[in-house]
Amino acid sequence: MKNRLAVLCCMLVVMGMSSGALGSDNPETEILVLCYHSVLPKVPSGDAMSVSQQQLGMQMEYLKTHDFTPVSVNTILEAVKGRQKLPPNPVLLSFDDAYQSFYHVVFPLLQKYGFPAMLAVVGTWIEGNPPEGLAEPLMSWDQIKELSQSNLVEVASHSFDLHRAVPYNPAGNVGAVMSVPAYFPAEDRYETEDEYRKKIDRDFQRQNSLFPEKIGIRPRVMVWPYGRYNAIGIETAQKYGFRMGFSLVDGIASITNPQHMNRLLMGNMPIDRFIHLLRQASHRPYPIRAMQVDLDLIHDPGSYEQTDKNLGKLIDRLVALKVNTVYLQAFSDKEGTGTISHVYFDNRVLPVKADIFSHAVHQMIIRGFMVYAWMPTLSIRFPDAAFTAQWRVRSSKGGEVRFAESWYERLTPFSPEVRERIGDLYESLSARSQIHGILFQDDAYLAEEEDHHPAALAAFSESIGKPVTSEEIAADSRLADRWTAFKTEKLIEWTQSLSDRVRKYRPEAVFARNLYARVLRQPHAEFWFAQSYDRFLEAYDQVVVMAYPQMENAENPTEWLKELAEKAAGHPGGPDKTIFKLQAYDWQERQWVDSGLLLREMKALLSAGGRHIAYYPDNLWENRPLIDVIQYEMSTRTSKDVTGDYNGTGIPSY
Repeated sequence: MKNRLAVLCCMLVVMGMSSGALGSDNPETEILVLCYHSVLPKVPSGDAMSVSQQQLGMQMEYLKTHDFTPVSVNTILEAVKGRQKLPPNPVLLSFDDAYQSFYHVVFPLLQKYGFPAMLAVVGTWIEGNPPEGLAEPLMSWDQIKELSQSNLVEVASHSFDLHRAVPYNPAGNVGAVMSVPAYFPAEDRYETEDEYRKKIDRDFQRQNSLFPEKIGIRPRVMVWPYGRYNAIGIETAQKYGFRMGFSLVDGIASITNPQHMNRLLMGNMPIDRFIHLLRQASHRPYPIRAMQVDLDLIHDPGSYEQTDKNLGKLIDRLVALKVNTVYLQAFSDKEGTGTISHVYFDNRVLPVKADIFSHAVHQMIIRGFMVYAWMPTLSIRFPDAAFTAQWRVRSSKGGEVRFAESWYERLTPFSPEVRERIGDLYESLSARSQIHGILFQDDAYLAEEEDHHPAALAAFSESIGKPVTSEEIAADSRLADRWTAFKTEKLIEWTQSLSDRVRKYRPEAVFARNLYARVLRQPHAEFWFAQSYDRFLEAYDQVVVMAYPQMENAENPTEWLKELAEKAAGHPGGPDKTIFKLQAYDWQERQWVDSGLLLREMKALLSAGGRHIAYYPDNLWENRPLIDVIQYEMSTRTSKDVTGDYNGTGIPSY
């Protein structure tokens, strides 16, 4: 059982990792939060959560002698209010679960060094209902009350009874209660939002009555179980007076967002590793090496068992290549039309081809991969054909307004009804799967002659304060420029509205948007696409440039790519926020790009200042591109891999 808890906790920590930039732009708002659990005389092999007494002592000595300043929760809250400033190099020490070692070992060390700390308590565990196999016994309420009266210890809530996992999809994968609504296999249904909200609310009611009864205080800080939470949890916590929330997302915490405080999970590491971790926390994020994957390629419509076997082979390929990020198709498009009518997750908007996306995501994240849902934004065909036709993008050519004929059949982003339906789709996606982020497909564009839907023209007219027609836009170059800028901003607003729906269940999600390479190479190409590289850098966590030299008919692909990378390097934040996605297949010639050429293209991008690279497509059945060729630039992962004995459903085997 002890190994079960360790594996589950490691799995959920990986789910919570973020690939966004670490630290804020203002060091005065930053604080390093260290998360400890049990402190033992000797840590058993395989215990990833405990730290030895000797190592903890060495770590505290290092903090004391190297200009770090351990601070209290109260100091942080006062800084949040602007009543005082954080000291230089602030550190908050946090200890989860209230083990006996905190009382007998940690507290004496805190007294010796004068260090404050935070103690996170699970109410039902102290009430006599702890799970089996904990590293050591827990404290009593009397001991916790005694410590709470010290000015060195802040008692925080670790929930009353939310520190557990539940099945959240038909495959039986388990996730933290505070992260996902449950799936009820006996009833073959998902927990409704109303049921989920009531469950969370009941837990907060219990903890808000239990803690005052037992220790005389009501906690003001929430330490989320397994570091996982969502917007519903934050909303409920604020309702009950909680003023800060702590996760297990890697990186520096910032007091500018007290409900989303990052923490570094500490294990029994040597002191040199501890020092490296402290230094690394505020550095730039690891280079991204991403594969964009078609879930269509592994879905077998006649057999769930075969689909699961295919998924295993795909994951074997990911592990062999050692990428760290996957852009995973969440929709079905086996015909390659680009217009989406079915998806791979439960929702109330589109038909479900097969409810397998959340299982695929789960199986990838427990092995240490960052997983983004690759999703359309506008190229969606609803079952209601009349609705789809009513809101399709229109083009204006020669004075005639008609359905736009482009490589994507799209819906107008100027329709509140369309926004609501697609927003529902994105919210369902985030509720059902533990994704790290979203990759917005390249269908979020409007060509120069688009969108002349009446709703679009009405919105533009309102923005400029007078009625305007398609003919007037075509005849007036200045008006056309304003029209282009307006469309660019509206598409950004559109995707940001979808991001807001995702954050309801995935508040730390990262958002990336595809950008056509021409827009980076030639800024005036905004006129052709309603896309802007500079605005994308401001609006999104990451920009995925479709660096497709074969599609662009580049005579010298490597030189073309070098120029692209150099263009990005000329923009503030460009190299850190830009992923260059290469094409592994030549759609014009209908053949795979030579893997050796693909490797040279990767090297060209990196040599010219690019940091992050990806490729699309990938075919595991044909080994295209060739793993043993491209792995020289795509492989990034070493000891960060998460390992465990899994039984094919994503549930650890014990």
